[in-house]
Amino acid sequence: MNIELLIGTWLLTGSISLNSQIKFIGDEPDPNGVENWLNGNSNNLIAQVEATEGLTLTISSDGKFFEERTGEPKVYWFDREGVLESEVIPFNGHLSFYDSKAFLLVDDLVSWAVPNDEVSKKKLRYDDGDTKIADSIEVQGEQLIRTISVVTDELYLDRAIIVYKKANKRSLLTLPSAFCLPQPRSPKVAKNP
Repeated sequence: MNIELLIGTWLLTGSISLNSQIKFIGDEPDPNGVENWLNGNSNNLIAQVEATEGLTLTISSDGKFFEERTGEPKVYWFDREGVLESEVIPFNGHLSFYDSKAFLLVDDLVSWAVPNDEVSKKKLRYDDGDTKIADSIEVQGEQLIRTISVVTDELYLDRAIIVYKKANKRSLLTLPSAFCLPQPRSPKVAKNP
């Protein structure tokens, strides 16, 4: 994947989530079920996303990303520590590329949540032994599609599909002041009494 396609500020436009379980083959869980879920997507659901806003994702040319909450986004959200939260808690990190896919990884992850093998270290943003999270992004047309795939206890499956659009100059002007550069001010001149 070309990082140039990803660089810039992306504005949340919608999200959808789903829950499932690993399928069983006879009495045993599908031996490929966990990997298939973590590597999969649900792009067939993009047309069904529910509109929401209030989150930006900015990706820089050095491969770093940061998120900023600008409102009250309605998104099924797993935080940097793998916890399902009732609200979006932004985090920062860096991109990783593996097998022609881009993944969002957390900076300074606690050691017990770092994946064990080298391939998983490139794909999973969290793996504490009970919970595994893959957080991938791809550009489709004018949209950035983020797929957060979660497996808990090698059995329970969650996925959030988050859709963003590229910010333009006009949309950046409507962001909160935290995103705006300070404007030069005229010096105050005291008036003579």
